[in-house]
Amino acid sequence: MSSTAAGALVGAAVCAAASPYLARLTLTVPERENQAWYRGRRPTPGRTALTAVIAAALGALGGGYAGWSALLPALVALALTGAPLVVIDFEHHRLPDRLVVPMALAATVLLALAGLVRNDGTDLLRAVEGAAAVFAVLFAVWFVAPRSFGYGDVKLGGVLGGYLGWAGWLYVYFGIFAGFVLGTVLALALLATRRANLKTALAFGPMLILGSLIALAFHLVPNS
Repeated sequence: MSSTAAGALVGAAVCAAASPYLARLTLTVPERENQAWYRGRRPTPGRTALTAVIAAALGALGGGYAGWSALLPALVALALTGAPLVVIDFEHHRLPDRLVVPMALAATVLLALAGLVRNDGTDLLRAVEGAAAVFAVLFAVWFVAPRSFGYGDVKLGGVLGGYLGWAGWLYVYFGIFAGFVLGTVLALALLATRRANLKTALAFGPMLILGSLIALAFHLVPNS
C-alpha cells in the first residue's frame, strides 16, 4: 500500500470513528448559552450518518495529502474539527470559535511537531506566513465588504492558509481560490434551481475547507 493510500485510509477511518461525537457537537456548539457544549447531545441517525460521510471525506482528503508521515496528525485534526463546522455553517451560517480556536491550536502544535520531526523549519515558517497572508487578505475584503462573508470565514481562512502555506505558496493561492470557485458554483446551482436568490446568504466556510483539502490532496497547482 502506498503512503498516500495509507494516509487516506487512516484519515477516513479515524474521522468516521469519531463521527458520532462530532454529530453531537453539531447540536450544542452553536448554542451560545450552553456552557457544557463539549458534551454534545444525542443526534438523529440521519445527522450522524451525514456527519460521518463529511468527516470521512475530509479525513480521506487530508490523509491522502499527508500520507504516512509526521504531517498526518495535523491533517486529521483539520478534518475532525472541520466536519462539524461544515454542518454548523450550512445550518446556522456561523463558524463558532468553540471549534475554530481548537482547530487553530491543533494546527499550531501539530505542524510544529511535524517540522521538528523533519528537522527543517522552512515549511513551518511558510505555514505561519501563509496563515498571516490569507487572514490579512480576507480581513481586508471583509472590512471593505462585510456582507461578502463573515468574520468567522476570515479566521477559518487564516487557519487553512497555514496548512496551505506548509505545502507551498502556490497552494495558498489555488487552495483559497478553489474555495471561491466552489462557492460560486454552489450559488449558481441554487439560483438555477430557484432554491436561492441574489439576497440569500450562503455558507462559505465549507467551501473554503473543501477547496483547500482538494487542492492539497490532488496537488491542484501548476508544475506540481
